Amino acid sequence: MTDNKAAEKLAHDHLENVFVDLLDVLSAVKQLSELSCLDSDEEVLIKKALSTLVYNQDMERCSFFKLVDNDRLVNVAGLSYLEAMDDVEFFATPQEFKIGEGLIGLAAQTRALQHCHNSQTDERLKREVSETGQKLPGSIISVPVFAGNLELVGVLNVSHPEPYFFTEWHIRLLEIYKNILGQMISNFRLFHKMETEIVARTAKLQQSYDDIKRLKEHYQNISVKDELTGLFNRRHFYNHASVVLARFYRYHEPMCLLLLDLDHFKKINDTYGHAVGDDVLIAVADTLQKEVRECDILVRFGGEEFVVIFTNTSCENGIQFATRIRKKIAGLKLDITNPPLSVSVSIGVFCLDPECYSMDKAESQMSIDQTVHYADTALYQAKKQGRNCVVRYCQTDNT
Repeated sequence: MTDNKAAEKLAHDHLENVFVDLLDVLSAVKQLSELSCLDSDEEVLIKKALSTLVYNQDMERCSFFKLVDNDRLVNVAGLSYLEAMDDVEFFATPQEFKIGEGLIGLAAQTRALQHCHNSQTDERLKREVSETGQKLPGSIISVPVFAGNLELVGVLNVSHPEPYFFTEWHIRLLEIYKNILGQMISNFRLFHKMETEIVARTAKLQQSYDDIKRLKEHYQNISVKDELTGLFNRRHFYNHASVVLARFYRYHEPMCLLLLDLDHFKKINDTYGHAVGDDVLIAVADTLQKEVRECDILVRFGGEEFVVIFTNTSCENGIQFATRIRKKIAGLKLDITNPPLSVSVSIGVFCLDPECYSMDKAESQMSIDQTVHYADTALYQAKKQGRNCVVRYCQTDNT
């Protein structure tokens, strides 16, 4: 082979090698750029990034040392060729360096790439070799990695068992690679910072929503509940009694409305004071709550008056319920005075029951106010009969 042909072959081989190296570089960069910053773990993301070097370059080992507390570089991710092949790690790596310590610490301190052609003769590693006694790889490159604002985030460390292994191609690749890696880590942190802020703000919005909901419920309760006894008030009564009345006309479900009035309540207030009067009202309200069902309506109608609607209840059962309530209240011994105070109630009952109320004779459907009026008429009769009794008003009694 002539000298010219040999030179041409060398040039051709060199060009071919350059082309192959270029393809490897582009493959590594392409795979790195395709990694998503949406990974939930930064170290997992970094290890994926390191794998692009192992699979596309002749680097035997890649590690990333993350800057911690601004003075330590901690090994958080590493990958070797054998590990990539599901084998074991073939050499140990120090887990931590201080800034300025070793090649990795020096790269962080100078903020510049550090290239060790031969670890056995490099002055920068002499102390590390003598103190640890560890056999270092032949060639090492340590590259500082920066976030988008030139903030140091760590050092990328690559190595190969052979001395003088890394070429200018490797260095150029690592310069490009570390820029992409730094931007990827920066994007990851920014994304997760935003995600954390979104979660925090969402939690605050949810808390505000819950506070508003509780406040709304509070004011709704105030509007329909009696503050003293905790029972529902007149507004709640009119909102719900109309439904019960409609069910009577539509489905013939009977109902009984009881209007209760405490006997001689004014005398209690005048004799013992309004504070004792309030305690009496609370005690009566508690007694009533124990006697009604969840489906029934119980309200403090005003002053010393209470209303109970027993739903889907016949007239006969309504009278029994009213009598039981009267006896329960009459049996109370309230230790709010000395001697204990006894109270009684008069009860007027109006029943909407097909046996008592003829819908055929009714000219129109009855209103809530009319049912209260009929119960009040019966209550008036109970007062006239000496109080502490139950009187029923029925349509058949007044025809």
